Amino acid sequence: MAILSRAYEISRTRKNGVVIALCLLAVITLLGGTVAEARPSPGPRIADGVRVADVHLGGLARDETTRALAGFVSEVVMQPITLVWGSESWQVGPDDIGVEVHVTETVERAMAVGRTGSWLARWRERRQVADQGREVPLVVTVNEDLFRDLVFELASEIDVPPENAGFSIGDDDTVRIRPAVTGRRLETGGLGLAIRDVLTQRTGRTVRLDVLPVTPSVTTGQVEAMRIRRCTAAYTTKFNPGNEARVHNIRAAAQGINGVLVAPGEAFSFNAAVGPRSREAGYLDAPVVVEDELVPGVGGGICQVSSTLYNAVLLAGLHVVARANHSVAPTYVPVGRDATVAYDYIDFRFRNDGPGHVMMVSDVARDSVTVKIFGDAPADREIVVRTEIEEKIPPGVVRKEDMSLAAGQEVVEDEGAWGYVVSVYRITRISGVDVSKELLSRDRYRPRAKRVLVGVGQPRAPDPAAPAAGAQPHN
Repeated sequence: MAILSRAYEISRTRKNGVVIALCLLAVITLLGGTVAEARPSPGPRIADGVRVADVHLGGLARDETTRALAGFVSEVVMQPITLVWGSESWQVGPDDIGVEVHVTETVERAMAVGRTGSWLARWRERRQVADQGREVPLVVTVNEDLFRDLVFELASEIDVPPENAGFSIGDDDTVRIRPAVTGRRLETGGLGLAIRDVLTQRTGRTVRLDVLPVTPSVTTGQVEAMRIRRCTAAYTTKFNPGNEARVHNIRAAAQGINGVLVAPGEAFSFNAAVGPRSREAGYLDAPVVVEDELVPGVGGGICQVSSTLYNAVLLAGLHVVARANHSVAPTYVPVGRDATVAYDYIDFRFRNDGPGHVMMVSDVARDSVTVKIFGDAPADREIVVRTEIEEKIPPGVVRKEDMSLAAGQEVVEDEGAWGYVVSVYRITRISGVDVSKELLSRDRYRPRAKRVLVGVGQPRAPDPAAPAAGAQPHN
């Protein structure tokens, strides 16, 4: 038993010695030396198998690694690259986008391979890198402002906005469909990474730009399905071109409804389309009717546009949802065929009950405004609007003394306006035969008194150039 016990101790001692020897050998290997060498180490070197791009750095010291990478940057990285799209190409120098290569930081990252963690972890990592290789990325930064400028320049040459399909109306009211056009857009999300990837390539320094199609929001098929094929109604009213503020307001309101589409089953609101009538919105002061009197007000003239539209809507056979008449009959449309509006409480609305869309087109000439309705009404249909005046109410006369006029002199300040009670009917004919008669409205208009200024001043000598009595000027 004593012999066996001694043999066991000898065996255990030998095994421990082997383990210790292996550990010492691993430590010596990690430190870059050999068992046989006793001279001083030249300093740390890059682990075998480490590279940056295609530059192999294994076994190089720090200064050698720095020189190798500096040469690579000069010979390869900072050379021009080519951006390609279709048959177009752009040469871009890395300096143009502010490329900066951080060689020192890259060297430190390469030196760190196999030098972190426990001695066993470092040994295992070095063995793995030596067998399989390890690429350390070249540390590169780009000037964001310069890169953004490059992207903007490329996009300005490549990007094309899509064009929605629409309608072209000829001078003779013929309707043509304007086809949709697909646009294109430079995809910039991955461009920076793509450029970074080719910077370290000696050949094939080309980046193919990613350009995406941009589909229009309104396609040709959608426009064709709207069934807008002809002008179904038109109406024109006249105005005084000398009243510049009123003409300005008429143009602004007419523009608000021009080109507006109304889908089947949809209701159109004049106030929603035209918007608030205010100085901030660009409207001017012009005469408006307030309590039967013409007084200056912001947006004067708007009601002429709504009334013109109302008549076009009637002739197009559309369903009127909301309409109100003025308190005093205006002069630009037949009595009973006006539609007054006020943004905050009086609106003109109609609904499209047909199977296809309708479109409004407005035009303001020197002394007139015209509204046309385009759609797909039957070609043999005719609509007539008939006005029946049931009562005419005389305006009466109001006389007002005026010291600026000589005694006995009279001047008509305002001719006034007649009052009416009127019914309006819409008659529909098919192939010349009446098929329906619809009562649209029965309105009452108050008269506006005729105002006469009566002179009570001192008598004046006759003026040969003055108009004869009874022919005094008036508005």
